[in-house]
Amino acid sequence: MCHRPIPEALWCPSGSPMGATPLLSARPVDSVVGAVSDWHDRTMTEPGERPAPASTSSSRSDRVPRLLGIGLIAVAVYVAVAAGGGALVDALGAADADPASELALTHLIPLPLAVAGGLVFARVSGWWADVWSDPPLSRSTPRRLWWWLVPVVVAVQIAALVGEVHWPLLSVAYVAVGVLAYLLVGLGEELFFRGILLESVRAHHGETVVLLTTALGFGLAHSVGSLMGGVPISTIAFQVGVTSMEGVLFYAALRVTGTLWAPITLHGLGDLARWLAVPGSHGDAPPLATGTQVAMTVLAAAILLSVLCEDRRRRKPRIPAAAGA
Repeated sequence: MCHRPIPEALWCPSGSPMGATPLLSARPVDSVVGAVSDWHDRTMTEPGERPAPASTSSSRSDRVPRLLGIGLIAVAVYVAVAAGGGALVDALGAADADPASELALTHLIPLPLAVAGGLVFARVSGWWADVWSDPPLSRSTPRRLWWWLVPVVVAVQIAALVGEVHWPLLSVAYVAVGVLAYLLVGLGEELFFRGILLESVRAHHGETVVLLTTALGFGLAHSVGSLMGGVPISTIAFQVGVTSMEGVLFYAALRVTGTLWAPITLHGLGDLARWLAVPGSHGDAPPLATGTQVAMTVLAAAILLSVLCEDRRRRKPRIPAAAGA
């Protein structure tokens, strides 16, 4: 949670912790042929693409079925521990401490517990490999290399913010606490949203539903602290919109690189850069950071359109039905 006021131009809502295929039954020959064709469509996806959604768990090694409800429960537990724990520590007196001490108390106590719980779940459930990796788009058709603009533009924005940091005003403790806290934020939120929740949705739905569910869930989760703090609904709606857009970009970073570490790094460093840029700022973001924010908004809309087209291509029959066959 953001417990100190941050200039609106630098404000980053996301900086807060906030199946196996059934066996074929005996059927007439034409039904069996149809079933084999369906199986082919589900399994023979384009190189680098994930198989089409399964009706049950997507891996025989899963110990826990990949169900949306399980993913949502995992996210809810994370939010309760991370955001709720931080708010509890704040209420016990952390809010009266200096910014570095408050950040340490509200983040470095609940976040390690929440992250550890997510790591244990990913390992025990059997989802581990898919949580941490994704077939990169460079192996798919079309390759959509333009998606690389997402991590590049986000990195440029981070660099622009770091360039505005007033380093003489910052103590070593302030910087060190920020590094630990916000890299934990990036690790925890990406592990649960672009990792666990994403896999629970992808097992049953196409990528459009995956993208919208993880992005909107990400945005709504960041409204918990604001709701608890009595923030006006209009501000909360804006916060949800901005963080949902960021969720689209982190989804894109995962898919184009093929590793969860990409959104983890971009997320953590972005939040850290905003934290470091607050002292000495006058509420105005550097022009480059403002320009990249506009570019990121356009890219998020383009990513959503690209995913819609991807799902449309997957729905098209691969083998046209022969008339009169």
